[in-house]
Amino acid sequence: MQQESWEMYDDEGNLAVARMMAEIKNAISNQSLPKIRQLIHQKIEEISKKHGEIYDSEVRYLIAVRLTHWASEAHDLKSVFGFNSNYWGL
Repeated sequence: MQQESWEMYDDEGNLAVARMMAEIKNAISNQSLPKIRQLIHQKIEEISKKHGEIYDSEVRYLIAVRLTHWASEAHDLKSVFGFNSNYWGL
């Protein structure tokens, strides 16, 4: 199985982000968006201790776009509500 690239510097970093995103995806339909936003910031801070590149623009962009897509589906949000990737504050 091929691992998705999150534009981290190495496979270990990509795996850390993939695990984080899987956890967030599981939580996104059961928790409020403010709680998800808080959780994503907490998880990013944890990952940054070993993988500082998680703060790179491309990595944050990919995370924000995926989160926005999942949240829009899970919470039935449409773009008319002004919900977009800026919500996450990454």
